[in-house]
Amino acid sequence: MDAGAVVKGEGKSNDLLTRIAKDPLFKAVHDKLDTLVDPKLFIGRSKEQTEEFLEEEIKPVLEKEKSLLGKEVLDGVNV
Repeated sequence: MDAGAVVKGEGKSNDLLTRIAKDPLFKAVHDKLDTLVDPKLFIGRSKEQTEEFLEEEIKPVLEKEKSLLGKEVLDGVNV
């Protein structure tokens, strides 16, 4: 809770991992912290799901509408 208060209340960086590394209650995981917080451990099947979606949903639409790709748009919006 203290780390969250620092981030939200003071606008400082999240120092939770530093706090854990200094806390004797977490001594059992002190030497494993870097591997325990590896983002790759928390993405599940997102990579495979994205690849499947692109292959099954997007690729067929692009193939069907490939004649439209690369065409110059004359009625586009200019900002």
